[in-house]
Amino acid sequence: MYQNIIFIGGIHGVGKGNVCTKIQQKMDLEHLSASEVLKWSEVSPDTSNKLVKDISDTQDRLINRLKSLINPNKRYILDGHFCLFDAFGKIHKIPLTTFEKISPFVISVVTSDVEIVNERLRKRDGKSYSQNILNEMQETEIDQAVSIANSLNIPFFIIKNDDSSELVKFLSN
Repeated sequence: MYQNIIFIGGIHGVGKGNVCTKIQQKMDLEHLSASEVLKWSEVSPDTSNKLVKDISDTQDRLINRLKSLINPNKRYILDGHFCLFDAFGKIHKIPLTTFEKISPFVISVVTSDVEIVNERLRKRDGKSYSQNILNEMQETEIDQAVSIANSLNIPFFIIKNDDSSELVKFLSN
């Protein structure tokens, strides 16, 4: 696309949306959520469902919808994932090709204590996950983000406990 997208990843319930909103308020950016862009409610009628039946199709849908939404003269912050649960509940990495098509100019991952994340998911979706699976998911998310940032040769930032100050400082320059 246009290299005008900041991609913010993180596991379900980690607070990506809140972090993106705070960054958006400090910068001239439009915030997009990958689940809203691809219209997750059309893919899965149960929006609390985190299992993705066809990850490849879902990513194609995201890219196609982004192409129709993105204005080359604006900057965007897109929150999404570097890995997802497949239809069997197994962690599946989003392929590099998806990010090559999104063409972000910077990548970041939001992290948090998985006990806090689990509590958020319990309140938001009425579902509870094992601490082990959330830890594994968060580690996979970070590893895949670093790998993609290295492959695309773009900056990578980790946001811990909602502290996006380093990313905001980078974006302000």
